[in-house]
Amino acid sequence: MATRIEPIKPGESPDPEVNQLLEDAKNGWWADANMFGLIGRNPQNLKTIVPVFVSFFAEGKVEPHLHELMRLKTGQINDCAY
Repeated sequence: MATRIEPIKPGESPDPEVNQLLEDAKNGWWADANMFGLIGRNPQNLKTIVPVFVSFFAEGKVEPHLHELMRLKTGQINDCAY
């Protein structure tokens, strides 16, 4: 059985920028910090990918219903409880 990697939560990173990105993901446009909490285990990856997600999703380039379908399918593929 595979071991699950636990996401870091806002405030758990020694990097203040990572903590802010996680807080923004949790309480802002993404409304969920779990995925970013996993990516945040590598701070540079998180700092690189968040602007891409903001561009696609927060700025409306991907329609909200399609965005939600993407989240649901990703959860299904990864066997998560989303």
